[in-house]
Amino acid sequence: MSDKVRDLDEDEFVAQVLAKDDELAKQVRESEIDAEAIVKKAKPSIDKYGIATGIAFAVARLKEAVLEANSESIKGLLVGQRDRFGTNSPVRIPVLSSKGDHIDVINWGTSVKYGDSKIEIPFPSIATLKVINEGEYKGVPNIRLVAMESYEELNVSDVVTKLNKIAKSVGEIDGGDELRVVVVKGKIKFINPATRWKDKEKDGSWQIYMPNQKDNPVSHPVMQISLESENGNQVRAVFDRQRNAAPTIAVEDFVELCIDAVAHNSDPGEQAKFLGELVRGRDVIIVGFMTKYTPQANVNYIDIGAYAMYDGNASTQASIEKSKPEGKAAAKKPANTGKQSSLGKPAPASKAAPAGKAKVSPADKLKDKIRSYVELYGVTMNDIDADGMIVHFKLDGVIEKGTVETVIEELRSE
Repeated sequence: MSDKVRDLDEDEFVAQVLAKDDELAKQVRESEIDAEAIVKKAKPSIDKYGIATGIAFAVARLKEAVLEANSESIKGLLVGQRDRFGTNSPVRIPVLSSKGDHIDVINWGTSVKYGDSKIEIPFPSIATLKVINEGEYKGVPNIRLVAMESYEELNVSDVVTKLNKIAKSVGEIDGGDELRVVVVKGKIKFINPATRWKDKEKDGSWQIYMPNQKDNPVSHPVMQISLESENGNQVRAVFDRQRNAAPTIAVEDFVELCIDAVAHNSDPGEQAKFLGELVRGRDVIIVGFMTKYTPQANVNYIDIGAYAMYDGNASTQASIEKSKPEGKAAAKKPANTGKQSSLGKPAPASKAAPAGKAKVSPADKLKDKIRSYVELYGVTMNDIDADGMIVHFKLDGVIEKGTVETVIEELRSE
């Protein structure tokens, strides 16, 4: 036997791959996939490996192809995702339909197979997905995401327009929505911190803006949002602290206010009070999974695990998008990085300059943001670098790396 895959010709390599697993060979025949073409296409990228390793790679490609061949296609609006901190639960993604028959799909991670590569799942977008139904778990269908066939990214204002067409008011939700994806529109009434759990027991409250558990953590809002009651219904939407996911928050200034609240007060209750007073009465659309419907004498409590929250008015988002610098707003990303998108106005890093005085420079604004970051994460200036700050604050193409390095050096010398 040859030492490397490159020492085998294509037909010989294909034969060895198919001979490796009789059950897979049978599945290949039943699925009517072109195994020969798939293996030959993969061979150049695995020629450098030994025979055993190369065959393992090719077998994995064939298994993916068989899975795709046996999956079904669905199309819908992707707006956000969620999972849960400290668990091994999959990422859950709602696929929204204009008919209202929304589907909750699961995915092990935040990326998806797209052609011959993997990409971060793009939010928001209209996408055609390949999925497979793996039965039910606790009464909820387990529909697993296999691959993405195609997608079209959307402006947030267009998404809000679409969401308004399918959203239910708080008063329209009922028990039939339990254990299903819901899109609900209402006004924010108040905000509470989210409960922190330890061994299924309450263990205090989370800060309202926290990092998830990724190797390069992504920070996101963490809280319970109550909407104004309607028709005896009280909606309580929880944005849990996440493991790999990060919810989409496309509400003007919301993320910036969370950052400011945490930077100025370490008590979660005071943070939530500060934020709640500033966003009370705001029209929002929340996309979530209704975990519980609890009817009582005078009120029906509706609990939702939230994937995303958008401004309720499309014109609000349209004005925000118009105010973005030309070029930056128009730039289309191939996929969402999974990081929290603020989509609001710049955070009020400092008070407006009095008449006759110079405006606060971008570098000084960045200093304030980095100070808040250091306080939030309990790190020192020596623990951060320019690349990390560029990623965290989405500064690529906005501020030169040299400027960020200078700002960090100045902060270290303070």
